Amino acid sequence: MDQSPNRQSPNRQRPNRQRPVAVVTGASQGLGLAIANCFADAGYVVIGVSRNEVARDGRFTWITADVTDAASVDELFAKVAREQQRLDVLVNCVGQSDRGLIQTLGVERLGELFATNVTSALLCCQAALPMLRESKGVVVNIGSLASKVAARHLGAYPAVKHALAGLTQQLRLEWREYGIHVGLVSPGPIRRADAGQRYQSATSPAGLPPGAMQPGGGTSIRGLAPERVAEAVLRCVTKRKPDIILPGYTRALIVIGHAWPRLGDWLLLRMTST
Repeated sequence: MDQSPNRQSPNRQRPNRQRPVAVVTGASQGLGLAIANCFADAGYVVIGVSRNEVARDGRFTWITADVTDAASVDELFAKVAREQQRLDVLVNCVGQSDRGLIQTLGVERLGELFATNVTSALLCCQAALPMLRESKGVVVNIGSLASKVAARHLGAYPAVKHALAGLTQQLRLEWREYGIHVGLVSPGPIRRADAGQRYQSATSPAGLPPGAMQPGGGTSIRGLAPERVAEAVLRCVTKRKPDIILPGYTRALIVIGHAWPRLGDWLLLRMTST
């Protein structure tokens, strides 16, 4: 067997002090995988993070971690420090959406979604801070249009995504003295194979109209290709954009809604089929 030191496992990327390193959480499928592929195409060394073991194709280095658990997160970034000796980009893509009515929203469910969507980002940012200070790197948190508006029938999702948006802005202001940029990318519904079916189960919330189970809670906004969102994440990094909303035209609707709340409510009602 060839024991040459130049030979490496196809599933491992050799540490490289010239190539930038990006950690992408929730990278095993969907949007997270699209983001990981986008950064790999752009020349980054990509560390994909997933809760469970995934099929390894050799394109990324994979690390299994529970990003809602502080000890697991500390171990994750200690491993990145040992194996890569640098970190330039952190993309917090772990998240979970919801359906339901506020009057039946349980505290336990709210806590579950807060841990997945907000606590995970907080823990990863804190653990990555020393390396990001060294590189003057970038953090991108993946929000949602629900980070900006609270449509009907989305359960705890708007509450936790609004919290993530607040966390992102606060970090951006606090960490600018370190040369670290923190941005938020807020996409509308993203195309996926199980769109319109993922909430149709025995545990689906009762009392919701059928349209609420559709992407975006039945919004009239057309689904986005995950690759388009991934390109926006890369642009957020390279241009150090503070806040990207997709599709772009919805930014004007959000501004109108914040300036004139009654008009904003009317627009939200008009744009959803439920």
